[in-house]
Amino acid sequence: MTRIAIVGAGRIGGNLARLYASAGHDVTVSFARDKDQLAALAAQVGATTGDPAPAAAQAEVVVISVPWAVVDTAIEQAGGPGALAGKLIIDTTNQFGRTGGGFGVLDLGESSAAAVNAAKAPQAIWVKAFNTLTAGFQASSAGRTGPDRVVVFYATDHDEAVPRAERLINDAGFDPIRTGTLARTEAGHQEPKGDLYGEEFHHEDAVAAVARLRGTPPSGRGRP
Repeated sequence: MTRIAIVGAGRIGGNLARLYASAGHDVTVSFARDKDQLAALAAQVGATTGDPAPAAAQAEVVVISVPWAVVDTAIEQAGGPGALAGKLIIDTTNQFGRTGGGFGVLDLGESSAAAVNAAKAPQAIWVKAFNTLTAGFQASSAGRTGPDRVVVFYATDHDEAVPRAERLINDAGFDPIRTGTLARTEAGHQEPKGDLYGEEFHHEDAVAAVARLRGTPPSGRGRP
């Protein structure tokens, strides 16, 4: 059992609360405008509610699942960068926001969204995951088995975090495939407009796709 604090209990965060609680983890949900709705979610999925800072302090894993514009606020309410040091953080966010043409994908230059967020709490162990598929599809496809099991791509700069990251993705009901590090050239494939975004992949096709994007021979599960 892992203690997991989910900061942001919207559709993707709510999905993960349900999936992780069903898998036997100790889940706390936090960071919601509607406290009654948060309490209802917790009661429905078998989680507890709490404020972000104490929830994160007691957790081994923190899930950041909030709109892009409030990532800074979520980190501060979770105790700030120092309080997150050493924690494994699963970042599900995408860089959608206000642009010159309205609302869309923000231009982060040479940085990936994953790297931008990781720089905000650099002593934490960041894993980018659960950001390539819609919340509805994640909810309906979790737990498939065999060749129909759906892939969740992930990226991290920390090789030592790979076993934990893959176990948590498996516990949520998906097949983990690593795209690489948080660098734009690697995690960027998971982002909106990226090669892996918005598509349903299964294991063999996912391994081949990542190998093709990285220009390396396929090597199976984990980092190509």
